[in-house]
Amino acid sequence: MVSYALKQAPEIILEVPGRDSRKQRQQALDQLIDKVNEDEDLRTKLADGAGHDDLIVVTEQVPALTHEPNNTVEEVKTLVQAIVSFGVMRVKLEQDRQEAKSVLKDLEAIFDPAVDLSEEQVGDLKKKSRLLISYAETKASFNEVKTNAQQSQTKLQTILELERNAEL
Repeated sequence: MVSYALKQAPEIILEVPGRDSRKQRQQALDQLIDKVNEDEDLRTKLADGAGHDDLIVVTEQVPALTHEPNNTVEEVKTLVQAIVSFGVMRVKLEQDRQEAKSVLKDLEAIFDPAVDLSEEQVGDLKKKSRLLISYAETKASFNEVKTNAQQSQTKLQTILELERNAEL
């Protein structure tokens, strides 16, 4: 699973299965189109459009820790990025959860025999159901990202402790 943030709207996280590639970036842009169609504020932020180069990979695997002084700054950057990525994903998961609750209520109308449904309403529900899929995908990858962030935090503490001991 790869997660992308947008340069113009870093709070928007787009997730697609697989590794970062042109195909995955296109899938993320397809998701973005759906979000833009549903969100007027996002449409305004992206008035100039968005392309493959506007996507930033958010979640990366943390490389093995080495204790060479020259690599410490890069390691810290990578570890901090993993922790921040977890924070972004956590916020995204909560936003998706709230939206998913709303969509579930709307979907209940399908089962209510007292409600007359039109094709247009079912079409709208189909579009909204993509939010449920997005929530499920985010939730499925959440534990992996959380574990990665926790490992990053532990490694970061180790690096900082090593730095503190080196000063003594």
